[in-house]
Amino acid sequence: MAKKLISEVLTQNVVSVSPETPAMVVVSIMREKKISCVLVVEDKKPVGIFTERNLVQLLHQGEEIGDKKIEEVMSKPVLTAERSTNIYQAHDLLEKNGMRHLVIVNSDGNVAGVVTQTDIIDNLEAEYFLERKDLSRIMTKNVVTLKRGQLVQDAIDVMAKILVSCVLVEDNNVPVGILTERDITRLFHENKSIGNLKIEEVMSQPVQTISQGTNLYEITMLMTQKKIRRLVVVDNDGCIVGIITQYDIIKELEWNYIQSLHEIIQEKEEELIKAEKLATTLQITREVAHEIRNPLQVLSAGLYYLRKISAEDDVNSHKAIERMNNAVSRINGFVDNLVHEAHNQG
Repeated sequence: MAKKLISEVLTQNVVSVSPETPAMVVVSIMREKKISCVLVVEDKKPVGIFTERNLVQLLHQGEEIGDKKIEEVMSKPVLTAERSTNIYQAHDLLEKNGMRHLVIVNSDGNVAGVVTQTDIIDNLEAEYFLERKDLSRIMTKNVVTLKRGQLVQDAIDVMAKILVSCVLVEDNNVPVGILTERDITRLFHENKSIGNLKIEEVMSQPVQTISQGTNLYEITMLMTQKKIRRLVVVDNDGCIVGIITQYDIIKELEWNYIQSLHEIIQEKEEELIKAEKLATTLQITREVAHEIRNPLQVLSAGLYYLRKISAEDDVNSHKAIERMNNAVSRINGFVDNLVHEAHNQG
């Protein structure tokens, strides 16, 4: 897959407000424009961001935001990257920091745009989807569910505590509704006291479902068509077997990141061969090693995080993570040998 730059995929028309903007105005903007975040900007520089998840967390904590300015409740500092960042690096930054929005800045630090998981998925090439046919390995199997009669506050508390973007409402393990962070934003905009509402009165229904045999490309097309970020996977009886979200789709970009590291090694090997006759061979090798080891460290941290959030009984994920860790170790070993040989020749 080509290493597409973030400057090619970012959303440039970013909705932004000043730090003094009332928080309720920001919630209204998110509801009316149906967007997941609003950027807080001062002198063209990003100073904060407010997302649907921020609102869920505030409602979970019982915070009154009616009289507050957005600067009092926004997330800060903002996770940023430059326009020269490629799509793998952007994904890695989001993964490592547990974020879903990456603010892109120009060389002067001014806002250039925002990249989300949706932007990354929309710009993945067909080969990425064709290589990943096993839906059961990609989807999330431990689905968070609630009953019809439970309260919206129950859903808010669960979403805030375990950092999920939705809860499914089920009846005998059949999905009958769903409540998402966007639903919470909508409900709060319409009625500030939403905690005591019954879920069945406000949930989104019917639930968009897919069969276990659906391929990844069809899934992404359906998400784009329906403008949704998740689909429920059901068996032949219509019972819940999992859920697939945008995060699930792009989390395997780690594999492509490893591939890009191999390409870096190949490129640097060629540079090293050309420089063998020069007295600076050892210095060049050390620089090459440094350039390779930095992304390897980032990748190792990402793999550690994936292992941490994987279910203990998710054997396939554990094996995949182990294979990637082994690949990282092999690359590190190759780099060590490269430096050692260059040192001996020097």
